[in-house]
Amino acid sequence: MFVAAPIPQDDLDRNEVPIFFWNFVGLEMNRLTHSLGGPQSGPTMSSRALGLLHLAMHDAWFGCSAMPTFTPYLDGALPGACDPMAADSLGLTPREIALSGAAITVLDALYHNTGRGISVVARDQLVSALDVMIANAPFQPDTLHPAFAFGQAVAGRILTLLAVKPNEIGAEQGHYEPKPGRYFFRDEPVNPVRLMPIDPDHPERGEKAVRIYHGPYYGTTVATFSVTDEAALVLAEPPKDEPGNPQAGEYLAALREVKRLGGAPNADGTERTPNQTVAAYFWAYDGANLIGTPPRLYNQIVRTIAWDRRTSKPVPSADDLDEFVRVFALANTAMADAGKFSWREKYRYEFWRPLSGVREHDIYQGSQWENAEASLSSLNDTLPDDVLIDGESDGDPFWESLGAPETNTDRVSFKPPFPAYPSGHATFGAACFQVVRCFYKDRRDDLTVNEHGCDNITFTMVSDELDGFSRDLRQPYNPAVPIVDQPGTVRTRVTRTFPGLWHAIFENAISRIFLGVHWRFDAFKSEDALIDPTGDNPQYKDPCTIVYGLKPMEMVGGVPLGIAIADQICAADMAPSPAVAQAIMTLFNVAPAAEDQHGPAARAILPAPTVPSIPEVQSANTNIR
Repeated sequence: MFVAAPIPQDDLDRNEVPIFFWNFVGLEMNRLTHSLGGPQSGPTMSSRALGLLHLAMHDAWFGCSAMPTFTPYLDGALPGACDPMAADSLGLTPREIALSGAAITVLDALYHNTGRGISVVARDQLVSALDVMIANAPFQPDTLHPAFAFGQAVAGRILTLLAVKPNEIGAEQGHYEPKPGRYFFRDEPVNPVRLMPIDPDHPERGEKAVRIYHGPYYGTTVATFSVTDEAALVLAEPPKDEPGNPQAGEYLAALREVKRLGGAPNADGTERTPNQTVAAYFWAYDGANLIGTPPRLYNQIVRTIAWDRRTSKPVPSADDLDEFVRVFALANTAMADAGKFSWREKYRYEFWRPLSGVREHDIYQGSQWENAEASLSSLNDTLPDDVLIDGESDGDPFWESLGAPETNTDRVSFKPPFPAYPSGHATFGAACFQVVRCFYKDRRDDLTVNEHGCDNITFTMVSDELDGFSRDLRQPYNPAVPIVDQPGTVRTRVTRTFPGLWHAIFENAISRIFLGVHWRFDAFKSEDALIDPTGDNPQYKDPCTIVYGLKPMEMVGGVPLGIAIADQICAADMAPSPAVAQAIMTLFNVAPAAEDQHGPAARAILPAPTVPSIPEVQSANTNIR
């Protein structure tokens, strides 16, 4: 059930290493929960789930090390001691057993509960899939080993500190309603409602129309993982086409660009090239059936980069194993915080998507103009004489974007149901890739990494959106039949190579323009990235020449936001955020540790952990689709 493409041999080989295997399981659960309508869905909760998973494994691994290469996130608040010199069991070292205990505990906590909007069937299918993957692992952890209990206890503390609890709103929409008026985010005209089961456990009772708004309170309510200065992550306002606004020219140029590059294939004026369409689909991962969300793709890229850059081949060395655990934790912690702060800024400005902006651009179009004649009269007094307002200007009330692809279904493409500015894609990708660049910068002599410029961390990838198996179906998806046996237009397999992660940051961001779901300023300031920002056919700079402005209150878009998040996490060595540090002292009665108290010596006097009571976490279905 819910079978996608066969697992590549490279992944099977990597999965012999426990950290890669548990990462693979986390990515599979991401894919499956979006296919089943399960918990931890949408870009916010799915990035948080992977952050929890990898942070718990990180601390279980380094907390069970005699001389840890990297400081655990919990450090002096680790729950007891783990003896790294204890006997191996079932072929695994105590560190690998502890890491597995942490992974299983987090995955069970995230996916074993039902919640609002989640059927018992979906929950049982997810639990069954998770149990099968654990049972079929290429290794079996000894669940009775003390190190396993240590991993469980570490996971319990991470969940207590950072998971969204059942009584918290998380990514649910609550009573949020979009604001009326020009420039405000609103229901997408192509998909204004979703048909959802009245009772997910009894689909025979029919469906109801639901207007979905993903995560309006997420950015202001959830815990921060590792960002140290939240005030430094405030963005400038997005540009608007208003009389006297110095950014009016940028808004108009961005509107013309997204019409030209992001329109549906049959839309008037669409000029997107095949390569641009490939880029649009390559990076999509919009909660699609059998595919999941962007953090899954970015993890797939990190898997490739980390494995290719191991120092010992074919069998990784002990140092390689440390690096694997660390880089996955850094990447997923950065993305967890990217989800929080990009959503905080999205709902700070509530800016509309291009589909609304193009359709309602002309001043007499859109529901906000109840008295068109009066509105025209008042606005004509301030508009230049050469501005067209007769329907032949930049607006098009029937414009359609290429849209976020509903891969492996027969549904039409859609506009993500949350505000445009800043781009979540751009923020996630920049945070993930910048923190990986930071990690490898001083650890490999063969790599060249400019702190805020180009690098030579090359990689080659096949996206699940373009793998020769995923397709656009001609009938509803049948979960009982493998996707390869379902009629539809198969997406051509495309293999792509990137010269470095700085290039990947840029293309990941700009790909959303090619889908027509984002403005270019959702990604970055045009003056930073374009040669002639206000020209009729603006050309983008070589990514190696782009320097993104990172000054608080002046930053524009998700790329600088993501880079700033990653820079803070690197500078703090992935330490807890100030609020979490305070919570650690309060909840676990831990005094701030002096510098010389860090490490296993300070923890050796603590008692061995017992099996903890794992806190329940939110399991509501916040699926953006």
